[in-house]
Amino acid sequence: MLNSIRPYLSYIHGFKTKKKRDRKIDFENLKKSNVNKTKTKSSLDDITWNDLNMDSLFELLNYTNCSAGEETLYSWLKNPVDNEIDYNSRLTKINQAEKRKNEIHELKKAFEKMAYCKYHFEEVIDSEYKSNNLSLGIHCILTIINIVIIVQTLIHGISALLGILLVLFPVNLILHNLFLRKNGVQLEVLQYAIKLIKISKKNLNRINQISPQTSDSVTISINRLKPIMNKETMLFRLEGLDVLADYLNIVFSIKEINYYLIANKVNKMSADIKHLYGQIGELDAVISVIAYRDKLYNYCEPEIISSCNSLTIKEMYHPLLSDVISNSIITSSDVAITGSNMSGKSTFLRTVGVNAILAQSICTCLAKQYKTNYFRVITSISLNDTLTNAKSYFLVEAEAIKRMIDIRKDDYCTLILIDEIFKGTNPIERYAASMEILNTLGEGNTKVLVSTHDMNILDELKGYEYYYFTENVSKDELDFDYKIRPGIANTRNAIKILDYVNYPIEILDSINERINQSEGI
Repeated sequence: MLNSIRPYLSYIHGFKTKKKRDRKIDFENLKKSNVNKTKTKSSLDDITWNDLNMDSLFELLNYTNCSAGEETLYSWLKNPVDNEIDYNSRLTKINQAEKRKNEIHELKKAFEKMAYCKYHFEEVIDSEYKSNNLSLGIHCILTIINIVIIVQTLIHGISALLGILLVLFPVNLILHNLFLRKNGVQLEVLQYAIKLIKISKKNLNRINQISPQTSDSVTISINRLKPIMNKETMLFRLEGLDVLADYLNIVFSIKEINYYLIANKVNKMSADIKHLYGQIGELDAVISVIAYRDKLYNYCEPEIISSCNSLTIKEMYHPLLSDVISNSIITSSDVAITGSNMSGKSTFLRTVGVNAILAQSICTCLAKQYKTNYFRVITSISLNDTLTNAKSYFLVEAEAIKRMIDIRKDDYCTLILIDEIFKGTNPIERYAASMEILNTLGEGNTKVLVSTHDMNILDELKGYEYYYFTENVSKDELDFDYKIRPGIANTRNAIKILDYVNYPIEILDSINERINQSEGI
């Protein structure tokens, strides 16, 4: 499905995506939240995530409106679907929602009111909410005393009773601060959970119109959580009164008493709270996908087939590049890519990897056509020396390649993307190791795309097709079209680039003389 007129359609349907809020994303919290998410055969490891600049990609397509949606969207990218049932379910939810623009617009505004929880929601909800009968009794007694004092003061006027009140208020204040120090995080997360329940209940009709399946599940959760809803009112009733609310809360121990009254219920219903959180998260993530699609000038929904070798991608581009340059590749073989420096090899590998992930996470590819198998994407592209761990570049690279070798015979197909294999070692060992390892990887249940400057290994590769990038570099101009072509590169540009940045002519002449000698010219 080609959607090159989405922005116009979004306007006439009344759903115009707002500009993103200026909010810094807490990636550490998102990483924590992903620990408890369901892992798939396609889940990305940290090397692949960093190689493909996935933090930046997440920021680009993150149009979520609440914590639940943000965590879900992050999990979708981190754990792409690996089977037809889950893929079709997600695609159906997205396509159903796209038809209900007005409902999505209203639901988006409702989720914005829920906003973001600054703590790890599920982790805190899973922690033990403790009811303390002694503390509850003390707060109740102090509240009763304060009420009596206030009533007596109103009846008899300012007297010694007011003095007693002024003595008791500091006691309440100290107890209040102790309570917040011990239970403040849990209280804040509980308040967020209650807001989640209220907003979900209020918008059940809209949810039902967007996704009847989700509505049924949300309704069940809300019904199970009624005991919390029936007891929580005073936790929020005074919110919005600012300073007055703070004083009233302290004098009458409102939050403390209500917290202790429902703490045990929260423990018993934590699974239902998390389930509702997940359901709302899916809805918000779906809304985010639709908002992102509305920003794209061109995209397609992928066609997933059961062939690890077959790869058909037409007019594919990278979402993080402002200047859209599309490329196409149709192949049933592994691929070796050659070309000069800066010509586009690394970007092409990243573009393939990112689109494979987007296909299996948000059912959206930045291409005219995307047709291939379900993949686990694994890369070796932007590795760095890990100085703090005393690891050299070659050791880091060797470990990255080793993880590819370890899974090459896995039943689930792996898309392997390697940029300049073993560039961290000497030419003789690089040649031997590259040739053997690439052939070994190619024999597995894999789809291998590798870029290389080592032309001498190409003839030794088994079952690989060749593609290349080229350029036009002169002393006055660097001209790259960044288009991939079938075949093998017959140019190189390293010395031309040195000339372009004005290296001394005597150095350039000496370099060229050495090259001619090594090539027997």
